[in-house]
Amino acid sequence: MGAINYSTSVYDTNLESSMTIIGKNGSVKIGGQYMNEIEVCHIKDYTMPTLRPSNPANDYGAYKGSAANHHHIIENVVDSLKSRTQPTTNALEGLKVVEIIQRIYDVRDQQMPSLKK
Repeated sequence: MGAINYSTSVYDTNLESSMTIIGKNGSVKIGGQYMNEIEVCHIKDYTMPTLRPSNPANDYGAYKGSAANHHHIIENVVDSLKSRTQPTTNALEGLKVVEIIQRIYDVRDQQMPSLKK
């Protein structure tokens, strides 16, 4: 069971993003303005390691958003194309995100037909 809450109309700046996973043997919450902080890590027989600080947010001038991690993906694509390494993900994995978003819009449109465009 899960829930997704989102907005595409937040004024002026990112608000917090978070993901919470609750299981039989523990809980983890990742959050922060750019979903770059482990806020809770309480797992049976597990000690959370000390992590390096995350990269700063991407700076788009008047807007700062998302953690600056895209360069890792781009480097992996280039290295994979040059046969230096294996891809960390593939197009089908990327399409899963698009499918989730499309399903959200489909449910919204069924429940609120006046928003359908």
